[in-house]
Amino acid sequence: MTREDCILLGTIVKTRGVRGELILRIKAPTFKPDENWESLFLQIDGLLVPFFILSVNAINAEEWIICFEDYEHKDQVQRFVGSPVWICKDLVETITDELFLEELGGYLLTNVRTGKAGVITGFMDIPGNPLFEVSFQGQKLLIPAQDELVEGIDMENKRLSMNLPEGMM
Repeated sequence: MTREDCILLGTIVKTRGVRGELILRIKAPTFKPDENWESLFLQIDGLLVPFFILSVNAINAEEWIICFEDYEHKDQVQRFVGSPVWICKDLVETITDELFLEELGGYLLTNVRTGKAGVITGFMDIPGNPLFEVSFQGQKLLIPAQDELVEGIDMENKRLSMNLPEGMM
């Protein structure tokens, strides 16, 4: 399974109780847990590792309680705190025409102020400060992935127009 086949579901933020329960903070409240899901993928050392689901329950739209098979104690799951959680795109029903920031890899990012452009090579989902990783003139830039900076998205031509602050690009 590759990241291109998956959607970032959220991040494990902490353990809960002593029975191996984890709190998963959901990236988009449009996601709903499904009893038919068999597994999720945790990003560990850059790789997507499958974990079989024992149970998953929504506390609210932003947080779920999740338990994995063969992990029955808090000490066994503590190491997963901070891990991004991915799910196969085919298993998730989302609102149509919604585009997620991590899906913009390969898009041409253009600064509408300067006309300068670079290719989005990655996405860093930092809570409160998501960033695009952009290849620009042989350098790697980190560009804030903030909605208020986005001027437009052309999904057909894979282009993202942003109104970036002076000196950013």
